[in-house]
Amino acid sequence: MDQTTKLSHASSQIRPRDEDKAVSKAPTTTVWRPSLTPEMVGFRLLKLTNLLTRPFFGKFAKQHALTLTEWRTIVVLANRPGIASQDIAALTGLHPMNISRAVTGLRNAGRVRDERDPDNHRRSLLWLTDFGQQTFREIAPHSEQQAAFLLEPFTEEELQQLATMVDKLVKRAEEFTEGE
Repeated sequence: MDQTTKLSHASSQIRPRDEDKAVSKAPTTTVWRPSLTPEMVGFRLLKLTNLLTRPFFGKFAKQHALTLTEWRTIVVLANRPGIASQDIAALTGLHPMNISRAVTGLRNAGRVRDERDPDNHRRSLLWLTDFGQQTFREIAPHSEQQAAFLLEPFTEEELQQLATMVDKLVKRAEEFTEGE
C-alpha cells in the first residue's frame, strides 16, 4: 500500500474517545469519510484532461464557435469518416446524447453531413464537409504540438508502457459503465 493509500485508509475511520466509551456502552460505529482525494490517480487523470483542454477554450472554442464535444467529434470523423454517432460515442467515451447534440450543432453549422446507412436504415453515417475538414486542419496542428510537448520527456519504451496502462484503464472503465 502506498503512503497516500495508507493515509486515506487510516483517515477514513474515526474511533470514539475513551471518555465517550465510559459514557455510553452502545456499540461503536465507524464514521465513513470519502477516500476520494485530489492525490488519487483517477483525480489526477481528470486534472490532466482539464489542463489539456484548457487551450481549446482559450484559443479555439470562441473563434470557431465550437464546443469541446463538437471538436472531439470532428477529430473522430477526420480519422474515421462514414461512421455513426454511436461509434463516435464508443470511441470517445462520451454519452451518446452529448454526441447527438454535437452532431446536430455541427450539421447546423455546415461542418458535418450525413447519409442513411445502406445496411441499416435506422442509422446515419457521418462525414465532415469541406468546412468541417477546414476546421480540423486549422486546429489539429495546435493539438498535435501540445501532444508532442506533453510526451516529449518519455522514451519509446515508457510511451509503450503508458499506452498499455491507459488501455487497461479504459477497458476497466468500459466494464463498469456497460449498460449506462
